[in-house]
Amino acid sequence: MQVRRSPKTYDVCIIGSGAAGGTAAKVLSEGGLSVALLEAGPPLIPARDYKEHVWPYELPHRGAGVGGHARQGLDDEFLAPNGAWEIQGEPYVAAPGSKFRWFRSRIVGGRTNHWGRIALRMAPVDFKVRSRDGQGDDWPISYEDVAPYYDKVEAYIGVFGTKENIPSAPDGVFLPPPKPRCTETIIKKACDKLDILCIPSRLAILTKPLNGRPACHYCAQCGRGCITAS
Repeated sequence: MQVRRSPKTYDVCIIGSGAAGGTAAKVLSEGGLSVALLEAGPPLIPARDYKEHVWPYELPHRGAGVGGHARQGLDDEFLAPNGAWEIQGEPYVAAPGSKFRWFRSRIVGGRTNHWGRIALRMAPVDFKVRSRDGQGDDWPISYEDVAPYYDKVEAYIGVFGTKENIPSAPDGVFLPPPKPRCTETIIKKACDKLDILCIPSRLAILTKPLNGRPACHYCAQCGRGCITAS
């Protein structure tokens, strides 16, 4: 491994550029601090690395996992060069008899590059589980403490949804949801007849341009990356 020395002194060093590290780097640097952000992998270049419009037979990896440890579906072909489920020399530490597997990203942005885009808020009751159910522990903070930060994140990344006033699924700062597809209208009509609540999911997908990013063009290839960063 090559060690590069720099005469520059930083105020903060953050290891890992995923959701937590990336957010911390953004906030601290915008606050005027000099931040060094360390990541084990390279940056993604959408025009080069995302393959959502490439035919399966043209893909370089065809779904093969790193080191032969696993095989990914074609929807995950961009994972192959950017991490693995199991990395040699870096095993997960788990309790005896238990298993834990999570994709180990080695790329700028970490797992934000391949999360499912489901963007639900925790509800007030989720912060008080012990008081409510007698299990686990209550959080030392409340939903009201976190809500302003939910607002900031949703306004920045873009989350679509509808305001429904559901106690277990708090409303947020939403973009309009996409128009329902044919099958979704059928399901919605059936739910209405049975008095079952049926609402659009809350997903971090742009239905309108936001912060320099264009709206989704509905190619239905979300699992293969997004060249437009929608």
